[in-house]
Amino acid sequence: MTEATENKETFESAYKKLDEIVNRMEKESLDLEAALKAFEEGKKTAEQCRKMLEEAELKLKDLRQAEQD
Repeated sequence: MTEATENKETFESAYKKLDEIVNRMEKESLDLEAALKAFEEGKKTAEQCRKMLEEAELKLKDLRQAEQD
């Protein structure tokens, strides 16, 4: 694991955080400022999840390529 990866939260914890943000936005009546803050946090967390999935996909491709060599 790289140092950058060690400092990141796990995919599962980031996904759970994103789910909580979405649920909060759907169920609560947020004022504009709170809604914008939640949206920004959700966007940041979704991007983090996307990057983790891309990293996992690259690792899988590398493993498959190594098996074929």
